[in-house]
Amino acid sequence: MDSMLLDIEKLNVTIDTAAGPLKAVQNVSLRVAKGETFCIVGESGCGKSITALSLMGLMPKRAKRRAERMMFDGTDMTTLGESGMRRLRGNRISMIFQEPMTSLNPVFTIGQQLTDVMRAHSRVSLAEARERAAFLLNKVGITNARERLGQFPHELSGGLRQRVMIAMALMCSPDLMIADEPTTALDVTIQAELLRLLRDLQQEFEMGLVLITHDLGIVSRIADRIAVMYAGQIVEDGTADEIFGNPLHPYTQGLIACIPSPDHPRMQHLPSIPGTVPPLIGGLKGCHFRERCPYAMPSCMEEIELKGHEAAHRYRCILPAQTSAAHAKMAQGEQVHA
Repeated sequence: MDSMLLDIEKLNVTIDTAAGPLKAVQNVSLRVAKGETFCIVGESGCGKSITALSLMGLMPKRAKRRAERMMFDGTDMTTLGESGMRRLRGNRISMIFQEPMTSLNPVFTIGQQLTDVMRAHSRVSLAEARERAAFLLNKVGITNARERLGQFPHELSGGLRQRVMIAMALMCSPDLMIADEPTTALDVTIQAELLRLLRDLQQEFEMGLVLITHDLGIVSRIADRIAVMYAGQIVEDGTADEIFGNPLHPYTQGLIACIPSPDHPRMQHLPSIPGTVPPLIGGLKGCHFRERCPYAMPSCMEEIELKGHEAAHRYRCILPAQTSAAHAKMAQGEQVHA
């Protein structure tokens, strides 16, 4: 993991609306090394998915993207036109979307959709593409793979459709896979199977993996590094060990407190973070989390930058690291004795 695959510096995405500009992504910086699993975590409306879509060049028509740096394996993505992005999409960068039933075309067979992806980027015969499709369906745990190639999406369960999407993302042996809430609407058993599958495939094919989710419980099983997003900003990032072992931002602490734990059977109910993500139309001043934060103070109205060591652990809060760590330990103690 010594070579950087994705290097994004101060990414901003603004969407024009009737009520004014919606600042969906604000100065987001992230780096993903080859073979690394990087997780972006946060509630719905925090900007996770639009960040991923902006990396793929698949933003809404009214969205505008700008960044100081957007490098993919040495290629400056800010200089690529649509044709250049098409050569990357599905080929070197692939994406698994949230809902496979709306991502798969209902009028084409699974085989047609898988082979079309490969033949759009590679000079291979239909027979070679079908062979690769059958191989990958088997690799992602779908039995009777060759027979499945002739089926339509509605003939498969939700879990199988998601596996098809994973196989489709692998058709061209990408260097980077982006998975946007890949376990949404699936039961916990299937979720666990798909997470293990993603991790195994990521290691086998030596891909970078960006996993987007609202569930820190999922992240704990798979992440090498984590970025926590809130209201369009990264409020904390670092290694998985640092984020779970020493969470410094009050929002991260709140998310971790909400993870169900079998170690605390006496806990009668899970904690929750009061309030909702604020609207991003017109932008926000100061700490975006201050209206929901139990430690908010007047100085939180000031602009706050990420502080800490970029390679290990950073957080966006005026509280000193020692104070934040003490709050985290106190919250953990209260959860245990609830």
